[in-house]
Amino acid sequence: MEKLGIDAGVLIAQLVNFFLLLALLTLVLYRPVTKMLRERSERIAKGLLQAELAEKRAAQAEAEYQKRVEEARREAQAIVAQARENAEKERQAILARAQSEAQELRARTEQELERERREALQALQEQVADLAIDAAGRVLGQAVDSAAHRRLVREFLSQLEQPS
Repeated sequence: MEKLGIDAGVLIAQLVNFFLLLALLTLVLYRPVTKMLRERSERIAKGLLQAELAEKRAAQAEAEYQKRVEEARREAQAIVAQARENAEKERQAILARAQSEAQELRARTEQELERERREALQALQEQVADLAIDAAGRVLGQAVDSAAHRRLVREFLSQLEQPS
């Protein structure tokens, strides 16, 4: 080998140095760099997974939000419909009460008119009876038993009131 210009001692020393440097670089540089690259790869994968999960959660939250908005819209429509229904019922109740009060007022008025008519008729009968007694007394020139005469006039007037 010396003919080739290679010194065996230097070659062995260089080979030993090379393997020592290789072992040293493997321990100090290659393993930490690969470990760092693997950790970085895992962090990136974990970040991508978290981003995907966050995207799914955001989509679920959006769907839930839309569901709640739609539910709130339906509830609002139901409340409005219920309020309209209640207002219509209240209107009907007020209208019914007003009609009932009007009928009661009509009935009371009719009763009052009937009572006043009877009172007027009775007053008229008494006046007629008094006038008849007075007239009979003048015609006969004497006093007529007013109680008997009143009875006769009342009977006559009651016969007039009854339809034949």
